[in-house]
Amino acid sequence: MSNRSSQRKAIPCGKCGFELFNPVSVLHVSNVGLYNDARHPGRLIVTLRRHCEHFDQLRPETMGMFMYDVQKCAGILRKIDGVERVNIAILGNKVPHVHAHVIPRYTGEPNIGRSPWEDAEPLTEMSEERLDAMVALIKSMFWADTPLIATTLTKS
Repeated sequence: MSNRSSQRKAIPCGKCGFELFNPVSVLHVSNVGLYNDARHPGRLIVTLRRHCEHFDQLRPETMGMFMYDVQKCAGILRKIDGVERVNIAILGNKVPHVHAHVIPRYTGEPNIGRSPWEDAEPLTEMSEERLDAMVALIKSMFWADTPLIATTLTKS
């Protein structure tokens, strides 16, 4: 299997079919994938491994661990050069599976200081080369930060 196909591999939910592409880490109760968004390079999707449709249906201990995983992702992104802030969004409008968007905000962005979607340019994908580089960078950052958890992903 080529490096490219392993990066594009999807991790689907067996119940609702929600797919997480470009996996970069496996955390306590979540899988983490890189969202291909050239406007916000490094944007992560953190998805609960077990299916749950509504955030309010989570048991408190699961919700706490999910938020711990989201916090870990925000900390990883803040280490990337030029990242000024990290926005976190849990919406639940389109996908029937609990997940969070963890969005790096870079110095000099046109809509800095506003939500990532306010007055935003249309979504464009990163080039193949930039996507490969970002996946490799973020995987390595997770590995350096949490080697025992990251081992699970690299062995698959």
